[in-house]
Amino acid sequence: DTMAMPRDERDKFEHFKDNPIKQVATDPVSTFSLDVDTGSYALVRQFIQQGRLPAADAVRTEELINYFSYDYPKAMAEHPFAVETELSSAPWQPEHYLLRIGVQAQDIQAKDMPPANLVFLVDVSGSMNEANKLPLVISSLQMLTQQLRPQDRVSLVVYAGRTEVVLEPTNNKADILAALGRLQAGGSTAGTSALDLAYKMARKAYIKEGINRILLATDGDFNVGITSTEQIKDMVKRERETGITLSTLGFGQGNFNDAMMEQIANVGNGNYSYIDSLTEARKVLIDELSSTFNTVAKDVKVQIEFNPDWVSEYRLIGYENRQL
Repeated sequence: DTMAMPRDERDKFEHFKDNPIKQVATDPVSTFSLDVDTGSYALVRQFIQQGRLPAADAVRTEELINYFSYDYPKAMAEHPFAVETELSSAPWQPEHYLLRIGVQAQDIQAKDMPPANLVFLVDVSGSMNEANKLPLVISSLQMLTQQLRPQDRVSLVVYAGRTEVVLEPTNNKADILAALGRLQAGGSTAGTSALDLAYKMARKAYIKEGINRILLATDGDFNVGITSTEQIKDMVKRERETGITLSTLGFGQGNFNDAMMEQIANVGNGNYSYIDSLTEARKVLIDELSSTFNTVAKDVKVQIEFNPDWVSEYRLIGYENRQL
């Protein structure tokens, strides 16, 4: 007789419904926005490892699939993308087909990436004072710092009751590591003024033709200042036009705002990753460094047109909140 463990109701997930079946005769074209977040996989895995069922809305099928790297053919020099397809019968519905479409961008080694101007924007509010939050943020960002090249710059902005620049843009690894090591949690969270300051630092060290990106590390609990996800998204969207992108790194449980983390990374043309361990941090920030930071194309849309002579109906699996 096993009892389900009560879920902490404060974790926030965006609700979505499965995509409907479409008739090819009336709707031959399926269009959605390509995106490679992996946050959902790490979150779901964490729930399962704790012996709990994940919240239904935490499960985003495309992120569970995109978490892994596949042996797709590499794009050739003259084309930025290679596309591969595979067709099989659907394991759960043998009379249906399952079509997988793999899109692989050109692979750029981390050492060959354009110079990077990174702003670490770290939440040091009281809610971050748990072993799997701020201490893990510090170790993760220190691990990333060790990978930086002389041409890369990092600045560090923290936010809680007050927002401050802890470190001006620098390429001195020892200074970056030491500044991270000194961070402590305490205070309430004012997320948006900190975002302002982070963009200011990004502009200060802006690298033309380089990677200019803010890395927001938080449990997603912005509880002071502008708390509306829409207002934050507007600001991130505005700044993205100037070439500054934003990625979110989610930490912790209990008051974790998955919905906001995913949405602001989307409009920031960045990635959303959930970090529950140093192993995950290594995957996201080191093993996949070039694919995490180096954008081959922005705002990519995929459009698939079905031929009514061969296909009568289809359903897109995953990408529910990326329909266009």
